[in-house]
Amino acid sequence: MKSEGVGSDAASDGAMPTSLPEVDRERWNAMTAAQRRRATDRLDAIEKWNAGTIDIESALESTGLSSSRFYRMAADWRAAPSLVALGAFAGTGGTKSRLNPEVVNALQSVVSKVVSMNAGASVSQLVQMMVQEAGVSTDDLPGTSKLRAIVEDEQRRVAATGEAGHAVKFDCSAINLPRAGGRPYAMFACLDEGTRLILGAAIIEDATAAEGYRLAAVDALERLARIGARLPWALRTARMEITAGTDLDASTSLLDRLKVGGVRANVQLARVPRRFGRYFRAIVGTRIARVEITPLRTEEGLAAADNGDMTPWSIEEARAALRVGVDQHNEAVLADLVGEGGKRIPDDLLQALRTLAD
Repeated sequence: MKSEGVGSDAASDGAMPTSLPEVDRERWNAMTAAQRRRATDRLDAIEKWNAGTIDIESALESTGLSSSRFYRMAADWRAAPSLVALGAFAGTGGTKSRLNPEVVNALQSVVSKVVSMNAGASVSQLVQMMVQEAGVSTDDLPGTSKLRAIVEDEQRRVAATGEAGHAVKFDCSAINLPRAGGRPYAMFACLDEGTRLILGAAIIEDATAAEGYRLAAVDALERLARIGARLPWALRTARMEITAGTDLDASTSLLDRLKVGGVRANVQLARVPRRFGRYFRAIVGTRIARVEITPLRTEEGLAAADNGDMTPWSIEEARAALRVGVDQHNEAVLADLVGEGGKRIPDDLLQALRTLAD
């Protein structure tokens, strides 16, 4: 690979390095001079290091990268030469302080399709395909590490199982819809890790686990009565993870209730400080229709209402908005679902839902 034409001269006149694919031209044009310089310096160092004309110390000095980051970048470049591999989109190339939830949702909505249809592709290649499929503005893209994390999370999910009911997450979080007084409503959800379906969801005023998970379980039983036959069920539920609500004692007692109720799956309770919403974010995203999770406001703080509109929602209105969002999300997932339906819902999942709903 030639190194001439990709160094400081190319960066200074704004020309895109010839080593970059033509598909990156729009992104290149959207980058600032400083961002182009960073991309060009990294590319120049990678190509000279690959050619053996500079040592690793010189490469690190010219890019300002750590050795592990440089080696990974060089590997990504060999697998799929692109701005993705260089970590140099029209942004910092690193993790941004605030992610655009709509962009993250758009990426997460297509990553399952991209990963499933491109078996054997590298992470760097999958990232590039995901960005193209999502059709989001390069100005709003998160950093390279976040883009890779979205792909790698999906790969881990697929590697575990794509079957419904194998791994189930129960999660809760404050949402953006304000109630009287300005505090946010809380959403509880039962999520299937293998298919990314929302099996059940509910909204209550506060993040109290006993009532929130009861209503989410009731909703899940009703939904499964309608769509259960369409899902490729696993033979058994291997594990369940439950996010503790603000009522820690009641949350802990849920595990005892499930065990007494005969649930044999491995059930774990997440009660770490930043527990709220992490399963929902990883499996679904941060937003469905009008409902967006706002985990940091679960225990205290006013609602982070859309456009600052703090007009209170009635609980009936909030629940209606949630039903719409869940229906839309699930129909999109079902449309792309791989695997034959008709199997039985795992006994442990049904027993857990019935126990929580009681």
